[in-house]
Amino acid sequence: MGEFDDYWARAYRGDSGVPHSDPQRLVSTWTGAFALGAAACVHHHASALASHIKSLPATWQDMTMMLDQKRWKKILEKKQQQA
Repeated sequence: MGEFDDYWARAYRGDSGVPHSDPQRLVSTWTGAFALGAAACVHHHASALASHIKSLPATWQDMTMMLDQKRWKKILEKKQQQA
C-alpha cells in the first residue's frame, strides 16, 4: 500500500482517534439525519395544510353568502309574482 492508503485507512478501520469511525456514532448520525429530514418534510406538509385550513373560513363564508343571496332572490321573485 502507498502512503496515501496508509493515511486514510485508519478512518475505515475504527481508529479511536477518528471521530466518525465509531459504529455507534455512525448509527446516531444517520438516525439524526433521517429524523431531521422527516421533521422537515412533516413541517412542510403541516404548514401547507395549515395555510389551506386558514383559507377555508373565507371560502365557506363566500359560499354561505352566495346561497343566502340566492335564497333572498327567490323570496323576492315569489313576492313579486304574488303582488
